[in-house]
Amino acid sequence: MRKIYLLIIFVTVINSLSAQNTKATLELYGFVRNDFYYNSRQCEEGIDGVFHFYPKPIRLDNPGQDENAVPQANMLSIATRIGLNIKGQPILGAQSSGKIEADFAGFGAANYVVRIRHAYMQLKWEESTLQIGQNWHPMWGSVIPVTVSLNAGMPFQPFNRSPQLRITHNLKENFALTGAAVYQMQYTSSGPKGFSPNYLRNSLIPELFGGFEYKGEHWVTGAGVDIKVIKPDDKSLSSISAIAYSQFIQDKFTAKARLTVGQNLSDQLLANGYGKTYNSSTGEYGYTNQNIISSWVNLVYGRKWQISLFGGYAQNLGSSMPLHNDNGRITIYSRGFYTDTQEMISSMFRVSPTLIYNLSNFSFGVEYNLTGVTYGTIQTNGKTTQNYTVNNHRIIGSVSYYF
Repeated sequence: MRKIYLLIIFVTVINSLSAQNTKATLELYGFVRNDFYYNSRQCEEGIDGVFHFYPKPIRLDNPGQDENAVPQANMLSIATRIGLNIKGQPILGAQSSGKIEADFAGFGAANYVVRIRHAYMQLKWEESTLQIGQNWHPMWGSVIPVTVSLNAGMPFQPFNRSPQLRITHNLKENFALTGAAVYQMQYTSSGPKGFSPNYLRNSLIPELFGGFEYKGEHWVTGAGVDIKVIKPDDKSLSSISAIAYSQFIQDKFTAKARLTVGQNLSDQLLANGYGKTYNSSTGEYGYTNQNIISSWVNLVYGRKWQISLFGGYAQNLGSSMPLHNDNGRITIYSRGFYTDTQEMISSMFRVSPTLIYNLSNFSFGVEYNLTGVTYGTIQTNGKTTQNYTVNNHRIIGSVSYYF
């Protein structure tokens, strides 16, 4: 009932604005989405399992049974989305526009509540574009795999929406440069006090991104570098990451690929972070990055009936400096690390075939998702030993009505 009230208020405000301001064009859009999923074991997840990460490690109870080897199934409609495109008058010689978009995947006292996804303004000149507000992080890029899963290839694909100031400049007809200063809000770094935007905020330095992209008739190719400085306490840590991606389209066939090499990417929902070091000569603690390489390939054919095959692989490359071993305990702030058992993800793979049926305002999709994770005991070099692998078999069905 709360969702219905919020939707009525949202539409009423839009109609009121349209009546009062004839100089702006408002376009309402969105979809009603329902998701069903089945997992063969317990998984790390978000929003009650609709957003899937990877299977949990083996945990033996007293009788020696794996307590995570328990299947689960659920159906939810919280990915339902509503948005507003705004087109206004020229400002400073630029075409002005804006976007507000929300879904119902936020958490509150009343369970699921409205969550902001996008909220930005844009000024577009002939050769340059300025965006201010919350949008996809530049690491997200413009080449995204086709999946039924809401995670869109994560944790092999960086996934993050953040407040930012972004400038894009077209050098030639097909080439563009992008620079961005990014802050954290919903997608944050891990640290001594859990996940928080304060680690980046306390450094006083925004996350900085620079990249380029080529768009041709059949090809899209791009690359970028991201620099981030966080301050978990009185010590700071600098990290650098890079992305490269490419897409080829010919008639009904599309081939896509992406490579991410980086450090401290827990805010991008990758199984990565940083750890604690100790200098015995000075008696001081510090931090060092965990390094990761992650990649995926996606082949897609069709339009009305669409077939997609996704394959992803990620590898933990260890720490940049030796981690501190405090009486058999190593401290790491990272996704994919379990402090109690000192286990961490060593590598991960995913194979996922998808079938989607598209109409003008309706879409139905089914997907099989095999995700395998190799866990092991963390060592001071940031890699693992005594490795073992667990697999999750996931089936997803999704139905969407667009408006």
